[in-house]
Amino acid sequence: MGETQNEWRELGSRLTEARKVARLSQAEVGAAVGLDRTAITRIEAGERRLDSLELVRIAALLARPLEWFLAPALPAMVSRRQSREPVDESQSDALLDSIARDVKLLFDIGLLDAPAPLPTKLVDSVESAEVAAQDLRRHLQMPEGPVWGLVAVAERAGLFGFCLPLPDARLDGSFLRLDQGGVAVVNGAAKVGRRRFTLVHELGHHVFADDFSGEWIVGSGSEDRERLINAFVIHFLMPRGSVIPRWKELGGAADPRQAAIVLGAEFGVSWTAVLGHLRNLELVDEHVRERLLNERPGKADYLEGAVVLHEDLVAPLVPPRYAQAVVRAFRRHKISQGRAIELLRGTVSAGDLPGEDRVPLESMRAQFDLD
Repeated sequence: MGETQNEWRELGSRLTEARKVARLSQAEVGAAVGLDRTAITRIEAGERRLDSLELVRIAALLARPLEWFLAPALPAMVSRRQSREPVDESQSDALLDSIARDVKLLFDIGLLDAPAPLPTKLVDSVESAEVAAQDLRRHLQMPEGPVWGLVAVAERAGLFGFCLPLPDARLDGSFLRLDQGGVAVVNGAAKVGRRRFTLVHELGHHVFADDFSGEWIVGSGSEDRERLINAFVIHFLMPRGSVIPRWKELGGAADPRQAAIVLGAEFGVSWTAVLGHLRNLELVDEHVRERLLNERPGKADYLEGAVVLHEDLVAPLVPPRYAQAVVRAFRRHKISQGRAIELLRGTVSAGDLPGEDRVPLESMRAQFDLD
């Protein structure tokens, strides 16, 4: 009986959280679903039970799936919420939580494989962060030079990265550790260089098994840990063994601005990031870096130099193996068409999904014990 009471308290706690995220009062929720405010108060306190129809109405009102109220909370999200108010970055946290549950579902039904272990090293300096970036590129058997299709790359490392519009446009992205792998959400409204940098930043937290990353990125962090993660990012995206020879080919010593424009486009990083990296590699001095920061290239510079700008992480975007698992789950009758569309996060419509696989008669007999 005590366990059942605890379950109702947990459901009430979830209702409180979802209501605050939606910025609704108890009276407003009650009026919308046909209950008194006092009934909502008692439900949130775990003193009154809900019937199924009431829960369906509440879930629809608060834009949460039913399983969010009923399934056990993800431990990582519980830990994440302990240090903040429910309304802080709440809608974006709800999106991250929902995506994490989707990934866990595919693991639970056996359509996603557990990620292979990653090489781990102590990262306590910029130099060790560069070594970690080199080790990960080798582990993933990546060629020298620029890397594109970062969502697929991150997925091979066990990080399921989603590029989606965020409810709070100020946020760049965030990471959540799961029992198997991790999940990252990147703001699809950001510029391409920022999107790429953010995803690899979250990949850094994933690789370093770093539970420090319970916050959303807003711009560039200045804390020591974030500084080391950022060093990992830039060396992963722009390995010195590729950048220095290319800088020389481009005549960077004679025309650093044009060489930096080409490098930024080829390696898919922002103007600020490429100049900072050139400074760290001692290819430009601080005076040149500061001068070039004020000479940000425009469209004409790219046209004049015949520089091709690439796109990456174009929203909405979900990881490829994850998408494959969703389609397989739908075809095998493990999830409905509507649920498959939800999991694919706006990347498909109902007409894009294939037909469901036919269920063999023998399987139906076994399922319903018809023999």
